[in-house]
Amino acid sequence: MVAKLLLAVRPTVALFGEKDYQQLAVIRQLVRDLALPIEIVGVPIVRDPDGLALSSRNAYLTVDERARAVELPRALNQAREAIRAEPKDVAKALRTARTRLANAGFGPIDYVALTDAETLEPLEVFDRPARLAAAATLGTTRLIDNLAV
Repeated sequence: MVAKLLLAVRPTVALFGEKDYQQLAVIRQLVRDLALPIEIVGVPIVRDPDGLALSSRNAYLTVDERARAVELPRALNQAREAIRAEPKDVAKALRTARTRLANAGFGPIDYVALTDAETLEPLEVFDRPARLAAAATLGTTRLIDNLAV
């Protein structure tokens, strides 16, 4: 659908939010594969003052769940710092983040992963631009978030 839209409109620049970073990476690859003369720009995630990424899904959180939801960006920030400090021990940082989310009541935890920023291939060692991403359910609401590393 995005390809059809881009081909119909033929913009020179298209903006996509980094909130769904996987989608942004796929669209960037699509533009490269089709050799479209379009600059794809990632728009930074907008966050509440407590760090939770803004999302229409947040409206489904109860008051208690909303208070616990901030553990998602906190767990990612903590993991990012651990990965920067110990680039060869990514697995430990990811385990710690999953444990933190589980302790806050998230479940199921679909993933907490460090991936190559361009290809989204999983990384076991932090040795290039990367993205730290997570998806987990709190109550009935599935939340996603990601950070550049």
